[in-house]
Amino acid sequence: MKRKGIHAPTIEDAVEISGIESLHPGGFALTRRTAELAGLKPGMKVLDVSSGRGTQSVFYACNFGVEVVGVDISEEMIKTATDKARREGVADMVSFVQGDSQDLPFEDGSFDAVINECAVGIPDDSQAVLNEMVRVAKPGTAVCMHESTWRKQLPAAERDEISERYGTTPLEYEEWIEMFRSAGARDIVTEFDKWSKPEMFWKIRVDRDVKHWLLVLTLAEQLRTFGRIYKLYGVRGIFKILYNELIFFRTVRAEKLGYCLFRGTK
Repeated sequence: MKRKGIHAPTIEDAVEISGIESLHPGGFALTRRTAELAGLKPGMKVLDVSSGRGTQSVFYACNFGVEVVGVDISEEMIKTATDKARREGVADMVSFVQGDSQDLPFEDGSFDAVINECAVGIPDDSQAVLNEMVRVAKPGTAVCMHESTWRKQLPAAERDEISERYGTTPLEYEEWIEMFRSAGARDIVTEFDKWSKPEMFWKIRVDRDVKHWLLVLTLAEQLRTFGRIYKLYGVRGIFKILYNELIFFRTVRAEKLGYCLFRGTK
């Protein structure tokens, strides 16, 4: 769903600007659960859609013995992810290609499982992303995603404002289900409440467990990130990201926004 970009830098912008390897809400526990629901087993060929820095792709290979292809629109992310796979010793199992999640560069029915972790709501056309994910999966195989999902019905204006500040577009539970079905997924199962606890939204560090949202970045990391934001957006950008974070985490703590895992079958 297309956003207007009126509250940049968004939460998503700040994460990318920081340069720090981070995870989605729920951290590696959710990545593992996603892989389990997808039925990942040695010998399978898996597509990781919007693979970013390659963290999840490498996790699948190391922990489930699968061959992984990661696809991301960013050339810089492809390079970073390729270097990561090499450092982790799984370059023979994990590869990355540049491509748009709304128009995947693969033939129909190419993969034994297709997964998108936390990046269906970022592109303009989330329905196209889901359509493409189902298209490239083999018949009878799993298609998994997890995304930010509204826990309460909010006025449209409030939803739009939070989405703009977040940098991704949450939908209501029923909306995600309907889009997933429209893409061709069937036998949909979900896990919602488990991954919607507020603390899941700040358990996003690869290197440590975060106990409070203010501690996601260390002081040194905050100063470095603010410096980069200042170069890109000036003083206005510093105040904007601080306010965006305040509004976002206030929304999470009020249990208006949660997180849901979806698994469908093609």
